[in-house]
Amino acid sequence: MATPKNIFIVLSLGMLSATGCSIQQSQAVNSSSQQTQIVGWVENGKIAGVDKEVKVKLDTGAKTTSINAEILEKPDKETESGGTIRFRFLDGEGNKEVFERPIVRWVEIKSREGSDIRRPVVRMRFCLAGRWIEEEVNLADRDDFNYPVLIGRNMLKQGKLAVDSSQTFTTEPSCPKQEV
Repeated sequence: MATPKNIFIVLSLGMLSATGCSIQQSQAVNSSSQQTQIVGWVENGKIAGVDKEVKVKLDTGAKTTSINAEILEKPDKETESGGTIRFRFLDGEGNKEVFERPIVRWVEIKSREGSDIRRPVVRMRFCLAGRWIEEEVNLADRDDFNYPVLIGRNMLKQGKLAVDSSQTFTTEPSCPKQEV
């Protein structure tokens, strides 16, 4: 039998439940305003200054982004920072654009064989998931790898990208036009 007390309890619980749902929806809206974008572990991207799209691997295990580059000219001394480096980006599909960038720093990376490799680091701009991201990139010989570009945690964090390892090619690299 529905007594006023029982009706009051049921209505109160219903209102509390609705308030909880409203709070959850509000929190979901707030997290979406942070603009974190979920992307696949392989995506198409663009490098500012390269006309064609390139396939990129997004790797949460890599600290720094790396691109396949042939060093054309570097300073005589490999100091911690300073100097300019000229390099050619190679994607294995015909892109061979030449860039000249200031060296931000040098980094030592462990090779597959376990030895240390010293690589120059420059700043570059990439279009991923519809957003431009400018971040540090180390220049490497990636000819033996499947992807000429490896997007590391530095660029994932800067671009607010989260990787879904079960997905590939989930976004388009359509960014507003920018100068190199």
